[in-house]
Amino acid sequence: MSSTYGIIGGGIAGASIAYHLSQRTDDSVVVFERQSPASETTYKSVAQYGFYGDETQYRMKRYGMKLYNRFFREPRVNPRYTSMGILTAATEADNADRMEEAVRTDGDTYFGKMGMGFDRDLVEYIDGDAIKEKLLLPPVDEEPIEGALFRPKVGYMDRPQELAYEFLERAKDNGVDVRANTAVEEITTDGGRATGLVTDGGEEVELDEVICAAGPWNIELAESVGIELPVKHTIAPILVLRPDDQSDYTLPAINHFESPYTFHRRSEDEFLIGYNPGDVYEDATVYDPRTMGETVPEEIRDRGIDLLQRLVPDLIDAKVVEEWVGIRSITPDKNPVVGWTDLEGFSIAAFHTSGIQLAPAVGKMIAQQVLDDDPTDYYDDLSITRFEGYTDHRS
Repeated sequence: MSSTYGIIGGGIAGASIAYHLSQRTDDSVVVFERQSPASETTYKSVAQYGFYGDETQYRMKRYGMKLYNRFFREPRVNPRYTSMGILTAATEADNADRMEEAVRTDGDTYFGKMGMGFDRDLVEYIDGDAIKEKLLLPPVDEEPIEGALFRPKVGYMDRPQELAYEFLERAKDNGVDVRANTAVEEITTDGGRATGLVTDGGEEVELDEVICAAGPWNIELAESVGIELPVKHTIAPILVLRPDDQSDYTLPAINHFESPYTFHRRSEDEFLIGYNPGDVYEDATVYDPRTMGETVPEEIRDRGIDLLQRLVPDLIDAKVVEEWVGIRSITPDKNPVVGWTDLEGFSIAAFHTSGIQLAPAVGKMIAQQVLDDDPTDYYDDLSITRFEGYTDHRS
């Protein structure tokens, strides 16, 4: 007997789920995307890829990197990956000392594991005075830097939207129906089970499984069927700067330890300023994606530009040529919420940032759950049941 699987959201998560389902079943798989695929959260992502996080995320990222290697070897569209490392720079001496101590003791709860073991990052502490003795960073002013951590195993996807299309093109080859410009207005239920959805065009679609991978819309959609997700939001503003004079040097991404800012080169002639207000769940809120503007708040813009010009003086004349404000989802323990919920037939894929990095493993996990009734090895760490007061329909 055939089934029909509906995926709400055509970003990197929904695309991965569609691909992994289509690799395993000939049943009908339909993706419902309110705009064009990967045009919202995925498009607005800084799209870093690095081996940091807890052991669960390490395993997930290893699977993701292996799959992306396959995709990039025989690309369907035009994704690109730039390996550049990441430099976490401290401009206060106490924080530099803290970094040095973390490296000496193989990491701590803030910086994560460090070293060269199976699930550990390769990381080096560099004193501020020695930065230009160890790294080729001609445009960077080392004077304000007291010390830094350098992780070489970090890069970024130049075109995150194209990466989602790598999944979608393969999924469509396997028969997946991708419905762009089709928003979901309602998830239908009957007798404690999800039974389908209603689109903004009034179409009623019967489904055997509803999989919600809708980024910042997850909270609202889950609430509509009585599930209060352990997920909140922070803003994710991005500034794109273009300097007057182009540099031929590939710089690492630069995280400023004492502030929420990250800087990295996106192309030969553009730099990104990213802003992450932190991962403190209690301080986060819930935003309505309908009301988010595209203009970066002036205070965030000015502080970010001033800091970038302080660390990389060559960019003092760089002009802002593009900007946007995304919505970043976060969870209480910094791991995504994936899989079954207490509503039978309704699964969730909600990230704590890192969607580009974790989406491949999330797609695989969802496919195993809905097709094989297999909780998977990730269940204890990613299931909604790990939070007090939550169950899934199998409990």
